[in-house]
Amino acid sequence: MRYRARHDRAAAGRAVRASALALLVAAPFVLGGCHDEQRLRERLEGPTARLPVEPDQPETPPAPALLDTVRPWQQPKLYAGDATDAWGLVTVPAVDDMDLTYRVPQTWEIRTKGRARNLGQDIEAYARLTNLEDSDISLATYAAQLAEGNPIFQYTTSDGHIVYVTRREVALAPSDPEAPREVFHTAALSIDGHIAKIDVRYDSELNWRFDTLADAITGTLQVRPHAA
Repeated sequence: MRYRARHDRAAAGRAVRASALALLVAAPFVLGGCHDEQRLRERLEGPTARLPVEPDQPETPPAPALLDTVRPWQQPKLYAGDATDAWGLVTVPAVDDMDLTYRVPQTWEIRTKGRARNLGQDIEAYARLTNLEDSDISLATYAAQLAEGNPIFQYTTSDGHIVYVTRREVALAPSDPEAPREVFHTAALSIDGHIAKIDVRYDSELNWRFDTLADAITGTLQVRPHAA
């Protein structure tokens, strides 16, 4: 009987020691899991490293050196000088008494809210104010994010606003290598602290037809006093 009691006490002692050892072994993992969960929560709920400008863009901020490669913008030779002066004027209310304008060929259909497209509806231009302010993200950084490593150009409007111009191809379904792709020609500027832009877009298979024309359209972006 005494032997069984001693055996039971020894077994209980071994069980306690095993439980304690298990807790000691598991503690770093438990604490580590809590720590990881807290870090994940802070990352999800805290401020992002960059402002998303397109839904499919990565979260990595652009390299500052990219902006050192900005080159002066030149209108395509076919549309240089006053070649676009006779084009139709698209006007978008911007801020206060200022409008954002750009020009498209006379044969285009000019629609409301800053949109215009050719009669075949296979190329469209769309100008608008974004929901970004240059106090949140600088215009130069915004342009660099839009460019995604593609060349960036710069020109100045007639009233002194700096415009950044870039061109990129976007897959409609990035995970599908066979998915259709669209080409975006984009010009962006800041008006009284509000970032505005124009996108000229078309199917990538039509690049041979619209590449130069889209460049010419983005080169006509201006800021004008609102007409009474």
